[in-house]
Amino acid sequence: MTNKKQCRVLITGFPNAGKSSLINLLLKQKISIVSNKVQTTNENIQAVLSYKDCDIVFTDTPGVIDKKKFYDKKISREYSNNFEKIDLNLFVFDCTKNMSTTNKKRINELLKPHNVNFLVLNKTDLLKDNNLLPKIDSMNSDFNFKETLPVSIKKNIGLDKVLECILPYANKKRDRKIQILKKDTNYKVTEITREKVFNLLNKEIPYVVKIETNIQKLKNIMKITQIIIVRKESQKAIIIGKRGEKIKDVGTRARIDMEKFFKKKVFLDLKVLKK
Repeated sequence: MTNKKQCRVLITGFPNAGKSSLINLLLKQKISIVSNKVQTTNENIQAVLSYKDCDIVFTDTPGVIDKKKFYDKKISREYSNNFEKIDLNLFVFDCTKNMSTTNKKRINELLKPHNVNFLVLNKTDLLKDNNLLPKIDSMNSDFNFKETLPVSIKKNIGLDKVLECILPYANKKRDRKIQILKKDTNYKVTEITREKVFNLLNKEIPYVVKIETNIQKLKNIMKITQIIIVRKESQKAIIIGKRGEKIKDVGTRARIDMEKFFKKKVFLDLKVLKK
């Protein structure tokens, strides 16, 4: 058994604030897909980073959106189930966004269940220097954050400070039920393709796309077969595209990422099926 301490960290925030990008960069691998679509993370993603004398257990959650649109009960359950399991909450906020009365209420609802809340103020590279401090002061006057961490996830600025600030909240009592990198290879390969579908097809299809993945490890190549499952024939036509151009583009980009992941050649067979 390891003598390392453990810190359980929940990552919350509004859609597109940079939550998934943050966890991907901290762990230096693709754990959760990154897209400019709302609510692309449709379940909690859990992964562990060993940092100094601590195992930091990160849980990424779906973006919090308007309750009227928050139709997926599974997502709601996944999100709320984490409240009592964590040591601290990292609230990621896009500093280029304005703060409305509605947003203040929603942020308070996010912070209230947690004893320790950190503000990760993202996209600070897009602010002028003289605008950063007023933004920090404004956020801290409205909310009770233990730490405020200005970062630029895109430019990898300030992330070491995030990790250092987490360490004091680690404890020796470990949760043995937590699975390190519980999402398997099949899951990660599926997420690679989901990301390409979201990024290449704009708002033409629903955000929830089901993908079935089968992986065969051959001598010199990985053979991967994936079925993209849609609900309507019209969605199938959109994904395939004119003369198959869209699905070909999805496949090409996904295969490149898969080859980086496996560090070997990949043969990718993509099919689209209506169920």
